[in-house]
Amino acid sequence: MKKNKKPAGPTVSFVSLGCFKNTVDSEVLAGMLKERGMEIVSEYENPDWLVINTCGFIRDAKEESIEEILTALEKKEKSEIKRLAVFGCLIQRYHRELKVTFNQADILWGVNDIEELADAIAAGRPADYPDQKLFLYTDQHRRQSFTTPNSSFIKISEGCNMTCGFCSIPQIRGPFRSRTIASILKEAETLKKRGVEELNLISQNSTCFGKDKGMPSQLPALLREVSRLGFLWLRVLYLMPEEVTSEILDGFSRPSVLPYFDLPFQHVSARVLKKMNRGGSYEKNLSLVHDIRKRFPDAVLRSTFIVGFPGESEDDFKQLLDFAAEARLERIGAFAFSPEENTASFKLPNRKNPQTLENRKNRLLNVSDQNMQKFNRSLVGQTLDFLPLAPWTHDSTIGRVWAQAPEVDGHCEVKNKFNEGGPVFSVRINGFQNEMLHGEKS
Repeated sequence: MKKNKKPAGPTVSFVSLGCFKNTVDSEVLAGMLKERGMEIVSEYENPDWLVINTCGFIRDAKEESIEEILTALEKKEKSEIKRLAVFGCLIQRYHRELKVTFNQADILWGVNDIEELADAIAAGRPADYPDQKLFLYTDQHRRQSFTTPNSSFIKISEGCNMTCGFCSIPQIRGPFRSRTIASILKEAETLKKRGVEELNLISQNSTCFGKDKGMPSQLPALLREVSRLGFLWLRVLYLMPEEVTSEILDGFSRPSVLPYFDLPFQHVSARVLKKMNRGGSYEKNLSLVHDIRKRFPDAVLRSTFIVGFPGESEDDFKQLLDFAAEARLERIGAFAFSPEENTASFKLPNRKNPQTLENRKNRLLNVSDQNMQKFNRSLVGQTLDFLPLAPWTHDSTIGRVWAQAPEVDGHCEVKNKFNEGGPVFSVRINGFQNEMLHGEKS
């Protein structure tokens, strides 16, 4: 029997929590470590280093990150890992406190000075987080892919200049700063040559791309250039609704750009939005939805909403329910208000009790389920491109159709066996159950 090859250098494994922007950060750091002679392995292979990339956005994400750190410290105590490095949003936000709480971790690092973090891990030594140099990766950073071979992400900017009353991202990630179109294009070309068929452009606010350089949004110019590379699916995630212009919508008419619109309205009551320090209203948001559907008859719209914001009345919430139904939003994410330290909403009076929060969240999700059922029913009988991701059963494959963004929109099961992460196939949708579509090779 052939023996497993012993790693040539020190080994490192990753646990990446939170959003896909974090996934990209983990891939960038992994690429740096690989260039420094380390080998990326599974966390079950007793690595020399375990690296955890944390999320610190809302309470549930923070709790998940803390549980993961505690589990890792137990592994270290049992010698299942030798050293532990924890970085990312949670550490950036609570570095001083967590340095005391998790003093058994070898490294606690935020979101900046990532080259220095890679140096410390590769050298096998503890290090203090300087928090001096804002980080923005480029095409020169060789990422180690953690996604399937046919799908990937490019982070087009970092940070945020918005002052949303509920959000801590600007405190964590710093001011909004865009990459250059040339750098993004080079990275996209590399991914295309690697076989990526679905490219997802991500940012904290993709509509703001280029505006930090004193120009109007450069998102239309970016879509024009990237669309020329010939990806099968080019998806844009996180469009700030207040900043969507006619020119930005024109960009979605480019070849390969999917008519998938990710619009985090957060609310529609003008009174609540003002408290959130956000723009929009029921009428303005509905007008944007109608404009999109008029331009793109096959459009799929996704939005997120916060329920139970301090002072949200039953009438405010009723507006939200009515809007979700009238706008026929195919995808809805519902979040109960999470009071976050050092945000404008943290000290607002009239917070809702947990029972009210849960009740309102469930009522909104009921509307979401109804919208999704109608949309899925409209897909039955259609022949769609299918992106295979992994085996599902002994004779079926799990994947996604174009209307399903990674992780948040469910999957499609096809009664055929395809190569994991292989090329796109045409499938006929013949049914669905909740978020799961069912199909067969056409």
